[in-house]
Amino acid sequence: MRKITYGLMVAVHHYVSKSGRFFPLFLFFIVLSAGLYGCSSESGGVSSGGGSQAAVIRPGDSSDVFLSHAAGFSVQNHDGFRTLTITIGLEGRNDTLRYLLLPADTPVPEGFHNYLTIRTPVERVALFSTTHIGYVDLLGCADRIVAVARPEYVNNPFLQTRIRNGDIAEIGMPFSPNMEVILELDPDVLVATALPASRKTDYQALKSAGIPVLVVAEWLESSPLGRTEWLKLYAALFDREELAAEKFAGIETSYNTLAALTDSVSHRPLVIPGMPFKDAWFVPGGNSYVAALLRDAGAGYHWNDRAKTGSIKMDIEAVYPVALDAEYWLNPGTVLTLDELLAKDIRFSDFASVRAGNVYNNNKQLNPAGGNAYWERGAVQPHRILEDLIRILHPGVLPEGKNEDSLTFYRHIQ
Repeated sequence: MRKITYGLMVAVHHYVSKSGRFFPLFLFFIVLSAGLYGCSSESGGVSSGGGSQAAVIRPGDSSDVFLSHAAGFSVQNHDGFRTLTITIGLEGRNDTLRYLLLPADTPVPEGFHNYLTIRTPVERVALFSTTHIGYVDLLGCADRIVAVARPEYVNNPFLQTRIRNGDIAEIGMPFSPNMEVILELDPDVLVATALPASRKTDYQALKSAGIPVLVVAEWLESSPLGRTEWLKLYAALFDREELAAEKFAGIETSYNTLAALTDSVSHRPLVIPGMPFKDAWFVPGGNSYVAALLRDAGAGYHWNDRAKTGSIKMDIEAVYPVALDAEYWLNPGTVLTLDELLAKDIRFSDFASVRAGNVYNNNKQLNPAGGNAYWERGAVQPHRILEDLIRILHPGVLPEGKNEDSLTFYRHIQ
């Protein structure tokens, strides 16, 4: 059926391209949106409702796959198949996406025709974000990745080899996808990340061709472990549930052991994250997994009381007084040296963190094109990130302190 509709889909692609309905993404690592996000049940089993929370499902509720931290998805077992529910809270609304995880050659059960069907186990997966590589790789399924958006940014050595050998295709950017390549590849599922409706892409052509688009939103979780627990969603796709449970349990134990080390620290140094862009400075909301990570690392964070799961756009003038006094500056864009940082704005030399030499960036592991292992593997290695932050902020808590060689993802900006 997919091959029969291929010519029609290519024609649709040419029409859509000429009509300007797809737009290029200005930063490769920004999270993406798929056409299923925000549509109605007639176009893929999605319904929407009001609300401002990041998710309406509490961890462990309404899910046959036990979830101790993640709130944005659930997996239900049925007789011979499963259903997957994803709840995305953005822009003051909640959207619920429903998928049918159905073994190959099994007919769609009665009452589930409005669900978007994904045939399992997934053998061929296409990814629009390098962030999701870490989940697939941890489950031992990296050899099932057949396409990515920007191959040059992939950091994983095994996948780099597959890219060089021509085993992984480039499928364009999420807002200007190469429909012809995607349809020719015919993946079992294409994974994309939810964004606000204003940046939504229409993937109706892919859905019509029988290629399901799975929209995920792990970045909206309120804790690092909640974000990591989306590993169990990928496990449902690849039939790797036992392995996912084992992997997650180990990560959870390591993370909680590290977090306990900062429970009684006498001083929580104030940190400022990020880097201003034009006239704005985006800071993590107090309910975001980033803010939770900072708290677990024993940091003081000015916007802890701002109840938002994503980022907060602020004027530079509002952030500047906090940045002046912050003892540490973390994740300042892509800079590698202090000279490079000060070249962006000489006022940064007034920051207490800069004067004290306490600037650290999460770009220690870069490939030649700038692909960053932090974004590719950090989602499933929050314990490694936490360990780095504790070494930076509380060097006496762990052996070797701030020794650059002991850090996994962070580098000291000098």
